[in-house]
Amino acid sequence: MKKNIFLKQFLLLLLVFNLELLAVSETQIKAIFLEKFTHLIKWPEVQDKEFVVCVVNDRNFAKALQEIYKTKRFNDRKVRVKNIKMSEKIPPCQLLYLGSGTKHVKKMLQAISKEPILTVSDDKTFVSKNVMITIFLKQKRFKYIINNKAAKEANMKISYLLLQSAQEVIQ
Repeated sequence: MKKNIFLKQFLLLLLVFNLELLAVSETQIKAIFLEKFTHLIKWPEVQDKEFVVCVVNDRNFAKALQEIYKTKRFNDRKVRVKNIKMSEKIPPCQLLYLGSGTKHVKKMLQAISKEPILTVSDDKTFVSKNVMITIFLKQKRFKYIINNKAAKEANMKISYLLLQSAQEVIQ
């Protein structure tokens, strides 16, 4: 029963992806994917009033996310997107997006490895550095790799629907 409900929700998300992807940029598409992915991830119970998304080294992506979250909430919480410079210390957040070319990724991720922070990037070289979700374009389609091992270490649960539809899952 639960499996059918999840499957229907996932199919609905795919339909929404297709409708929202018309006439938008690659950056906007990645932002839409990320917003949809968050609904298929379970974080440990938190009491924060806001859901904070930190974006490192990608101002355009931060702007795209800000635009999306103007009208959306996450689990009844307001979403705040912070654009972070590489030299800054990472503030408390629930989602950390690392733009291509971000330096010292391994060191950043080691500092937050046990924290329930979903780490995402579009740079495939970051897969080996324990980024949880890597979104990339391949043959004009968006694909993603999930590092489920890193997510489990951070006490986060990724929906089986997301895991099944990933190009690759690292266990």
